[in-house]
Amino acid sequence: MLLAFHGWAQPKTPSKGKAKPSATKLVTTKSVAATPGEKVELVSANSLQGFNAPTGEAVRKFKGNVVFRQKDTYLYCDSAFQYPAANNIEAFSNVRITQGDTVTLTGDSLYYDGNTRYARMRGNVVMRDRAMTLTTTSVDYDMNTSVAAYYNGGRIVDKENVLTSKTGFYNTRTKLFTFKRDVKVVNPKYEVTSDTLQYGSISRLVYLKGPSKIVGKDGTLYANDGEYNTATQVSDFRSRATVDYGRYTLTGDRLYYDKLKEIGIAEGNVESFSKKDKLMVLGDFGHYRGLEGITKVYGNALMKSVSTAGDTLYLAADTLVSVENKRDSTKRVIGFNHVQIFKSDLQGKCDSLVYNFADSTIYFFRDPVLWSAGNQMEADSMHVQMANQKIDKMFLRVNSFVISEDSLQNHNQIKGKTLTAFFNAASNIERVLVDGNGESLYFALDEKDSLAIGMNRVECSKMVIRFAENKASKISFITKPDGLFIPPHELAEPDKRLKGFAWRIKEKPKEEAVVYRRGNRPVKIATDTALKQ
Repeated sequence: MLLAFHGWAQPKTPSKGKAKPSATKLVTTKSVAATPGEKVELVSANSLQGFNAPTGEAVRKFKGNVVFRQKDTYLYCDSAFQYPAANNIEAFSNVRITQGDTVTLTGDSLYYDGNTRYARMRGNVVMRDRAMTLTTTSVDYDMNTSVAAYYNGGRIVDKENVLTSKTGFYNTRTKLFTFKRDVKVVNPKYEVTSDTLQYGSISRLVYLKGPSKIVGKDGTLYANDGEYNTATQVSDFRSRATVDYGRYTLTGDRLYYDKLKEIGIAEGNVESFSKKDKLMVLGDFGHYRGLEGITKVYGNALMKSVSTAGDTLYLAADTLVSVENKRDSTKRVIGFNHVQIFKSDLQGKCDSLVYNFADSTIYFFRDPVLWSAGNQMEADSMHVQMANQKIDKMFLRVNSFVISEDSLQNHNQIKGKTLTAFFNAASNIERVLVDGNGESLYFALDEKDSLAIGMNRVECSKMVIRFAENKASKISFITKPDGLFIPPHELAEPDKRLKGFAWRIKEKPKEEAVVYRRGNRPVKIATDTALKQ
């Protein structure tokens, strides 16, 4: 039976036989609270009972197909209590709110304040619009701000994603979600976990506001603040972020990454780590091009490589470029401008360098000079061949010059067109092969190495110098030598120097100078453990 009483809203007859309107829009164009004249009106009910509450307030109880309306908002339920003076509704069983044709909110029970247009839906709550479906145990919905909130865990499903969190807020007007506590986004292409996250279902942008992780098929991103475009898979993170490509990681104070193009750009305290080679590169800026296998770090760049024996190789330059050969996965590192290298058994400097990991060879170009076990070596170009991460051979090409200082600070010298130095397992020179225009100058000392007894100076096209304890012990001449022994009292200063002699020991890089070249920032980083594994 349909009831209507004086002073209450009369049931509206649908015009021209049309059904009652289901919805037009959840949010009105004006975000304002209801005025006192905008009362919640009864549209229909099967039965009515009126009584007064203990406070004296008039209460109406409705049952069966109950429908209320306020402005363009409709409320449906099986039973309800209406408080006309307060303009409030309590609704029970099969509760549904619709406004326009975009949003529907359903649940087991509802408290609705008609003056503030604030709804509290409880029990098996489902909220739907054209963008998503939200399921939870309770929702508070402010129709003035168009914001729905849940605090006891919720699950949102849109066309591409499933989002869950302990707490969530959804603006039905802007379609912007805000999630907090145990946030998780699951997509067929990726998965996001975060402490705080915002998601725009229209823009399809994820905004990360706390410790977050994005896991995809080809890599993982770690960030604290920034945004991720779920459509283009482009990330722009700030406040220290890392992208893990599987074989590499790239970290920076700011990080941009295009997953589809495999392009990563890092700024500020950049760290690039190659897991296969246990190789760390640091710098001010970094650029990764995955399709080409190129990682470029520039701005006081520093490479750090720890051998299995625990010895560390440091390589510093203005710019370091790592290039991976896609066919055989071999790698080479190229250094440009103001290159310095430091290792326990090798120190050096040059203008540019190439480190080929395939054959463990380091090439030095443009005014290279190296020091090893008290020996200074320089040439127009040089390269060092490593074995078991120690120096095995050193090749000097054109204007080659080797100098070593003895206990009396005399400088023994070898010069030639090309020199090849062979090292033992202790990284000490065993022998030097001179090929072309060979010259040698060695000081002879007494048995106690406390007094010079003369100087040998020999010219020979080819010769072999053998060493013991880093001292020349035997010289073999392959072709006819031209030699001269000069006693100490006949030695003049010019006689002690071969042409081109330059003792450059002050230029020898020290570990502190190479390691802290980037300023006061320490090189010890979180991934040092990974370097040693």
